[in-house]
Amino acid sequence: MYGDKGLLSSIRTDDNTSSLVLFLPGLSGNLYQWDLVIPKLIDVPVNLAYGAPILPHPAFGGARPTVTQLARAMSSEIRETSYDKVIVVAHSVGAFVALGIARELPKSVQSVILINGGLSGVARFLDRPAHELLARPRTCLTALRLFVLVSAPVPSAVKRAIANSEKSSRFLLGNLVSDSALDTQARRRSLVEKAGSSKVLRALWDNRHHWNEFTCYAGDISTEVIFLVGDEDPVSSERDTREMAAFLPHAKLSLLEGVGHAAPLETADAVVEAIICSLNV
Repeated sequence: MYGDKGLLSSIRTDDNTSSLVLFLPGLSGNLYQWDLVIPKLIDVPVNLAYGAPILPHPAFGGARPTVTQLARAMSSEIRETSYDKVIVVAHSVGAFVALGIARELPKSVQSVILINGGLSGVARFLDRPAHELLARPRTCLTALRLFVLVSAPVPSAVKRAIANSEKSSRFLLGNLVSDSALDTQARRRSLVEKAGSSKVLRALWDNRHHWNEFTCYAGDISTEVIFLVGDEDPVSSERDTREMAAFLPHAKLSLLEGVGHAAPLETADAVVEAIICSLNV
């Protein structure tokens, strides 16, 4: 879905506006998670694009970029365009890339919308696993479970079989997502289609100390940052989100009732509303 060299992939181009909404995936690079959000923006005068995940890419000679390298490279591509207003929408670990872009482009990025992106607990666990495991075992064990789900290689046929069965999907995902994320086969496929790649573990390893870098630059981000938090999300909980938001000068939090770690699929309307509000500011 991405070009051989470019890190941004256009979804829709509107020649009558210079505004861009850039969608960033989580660690696994799953773009299907935006399938319920994109159609709801069809009548909104804005350009839409996908950004690359934190995985190997031809733009880096096939190498694995760090969060900072990826943010800088995508910012460079955006600078070459004529967008006056950029809204960056990111899911989960993509939050750190989004914040890196806001850091690089303070005049262009009007707001950053982080969905299930309050990852202070997970990021600290990657930075100091033994210390955090003792301090917050539940959060760390949940993070480990998520890492296994997105990184363990799974044959395509097995993925299809899991997606075909709501019961199997629930058994696999447990409390990571709410029932609304599993109520149709299309949503279940969106969740499991891109899961299962050993490249994810390498990306986690390469960025294991990014939390320290984030805390150093977070205070310099002048952009408005909006956290959409699922109140049933065990990975980026309200507590973890508030801890992360405290580092950012212009952050606010919106709690999503009955939502787990797949908010773009569980409550697409809330995501769309946040995007439209940011565009109209």
